[in-house]
Amino acid sequence: MLAPERQHQILTLLEERGTVRTIDLAEEFQVTDETIRRDLQNLADNGQLNRIHGGANTLNGRPKLQSFTERRSINVEKKRAIARAAIEFIQPERTYAFDSSTTVFEVVCSLPDLPYRVVTNAYAVIDQLVAHEQTELICTGGRYHPKTQTFVGGNSYHFLRRHNINCAFVSSIGLDPEQGAAEGFEEQAIFKENLVQMAEEVILLIDSTKLMQRSEYFFAGIHQLTRIITDSAADPAVIRKLISAGCAVTIAE
Repeated sequence: MLAPERQHQILTLLEERGTVRTIDLAEEFQVTDETIRRDLQNLADNGQLNRIHGGANTLNGRPKLQSFTERRSINVEKKRAIARAAIEFIQPERTYAFDSSTTVFEVVCSLPDLPYRVVTNAYAVIDQLVAHEQTELICTGGRYHPKTQTFVGGNSYHFLRRHNINCAFVSSIGLDPEQGAAEGFEEQAIFKENLVQMAEEVILLIDSTKLMQRSEYFFAGIHQLTRIITDSAADPAVIRKLISAGCAVTIAE
């Protein structure tokens, strides 16, 4: 791959994530760290990104808010591997909450029609499960946000308090071992913050590209997460930090 094409792809990844790490880019593009550093410096010299220690971030430090459709095509195999591991934690006769992330949606797509309750603010989850005859499906309501295909605001936060949620499955744009899980959309972060507080257990599904990343709005500390499920490309050093912070970690093969 020629440098201009690689640099264009780096900018695309940066727009998706808000921050990129040199070591991750080198692995993704199968080049040396030094090659990536030259790419990042060239892009910085052209005013297309900000250099930071170990990588780069966008000029405003924030990822672009992507649509649900756009997010579904990113890191698909990683998300499916995580979903296969997550499905093992679902049993009948319990109440589960699912957020509007595409990683969590992969779990929903694998759910059998069994007698459990599902609470969600995601249109895609409702559409996927509406044909299930045994599943009790509950929408939190609120104002519909077309780009993320979610219901936000309104009474949705108060609605969560009415239900005994055994386990919440959530994802995030980034996960920092010190700060916790973060979102780029404030209303989603507020919803997830409330959900985390209400649920007996919280399982965070997050692919390895989002580890050690931060975003605009933090919604859960590591101590609030019961378990993290990520893929096998995760940095072992990061996994050790998460475990040391008191969270169980499952590596999806």
